[in-house]
Amino acid sequence: MTRGLHAAAAGMRTQLRRQDVNANNLANAGTPGFRRAEMTIGVTAFSHALVQAGAVPATDATSVDLSPGPVHETGSVFDLAIDGDGLFALQTARGLRYTRAGSLQPAPDGRLLTTAGHQVMGRRGPIVLPGEEFLVSERGQVFSGGQYVDDLFIAQLDAGQLRRDPDGLFNANVGPLMMDEPRVRQGYVEEANVSVVREMAQMMGGFRAYEASATVLRQTDQTVGTLIESALA
Repeated sequence: MTRGLHAAAAGMRTQLRRQDVNANNLANAGTPGFRRAEMTIGVTAFSHALVQAGAVPATDATSVDLSPGPVHETGSVFDLAIDGDGLFALQTARGLRYTRAGSLQPAPDGRLLTTAGHQVMGRRGPIVLPGEEFLVSERGQVFSGGQYVDDLFIAQLDAGQLRRDPDGLFNANVGPLMMDEPRVRQGYVEEANVSVVREMAQMMGGFRAYEASATVLRQTDQTVGTLIESALA
């Protein structure tokens, strides 16, 4: 009987966590380059455990959805979008980090920075522009001052290797590989890969699942109470 109580309570906690994930996705629907988070529930593991040992549902770790977002033209040479797989590599105060957001700017000393001030990495290290001109080829080759500077470090990483930092950048648990043939579009920015309709639908479904678990919890609690009263009578 207590299995039902534990399972219902765990189901409610799971749906609350899912609501948090969907709400964060919605809050960042307008953030350039944002990658939505996805949460899955270990239903199969739960079913087996419930039968074998009375365990409760386990929530899998939240994963990153690396599917591409919409791209729109800005006309700014310092806006870059990756067409297909890959992430921009950045040097931050905390070490290497990764992002799909490609809105950049030059520092007075020529360093190529993100709008948050992080250094953009090339194959040979942080990119420094020798002139005012900034041209990026489709393969990520950087030119400035009439000369080749470096190749953008477009990192090849799987979703399972990434962890999101509080500031939205990604940290990797492995050393990154540089993509051999990246595709970069200059003068474009990539939007978040968040569908507002999808997130709202998932939130509504999660709310219904939460209510169903709450109903089971109340009914099971009432049944347990009745049995205890009968046993004490």
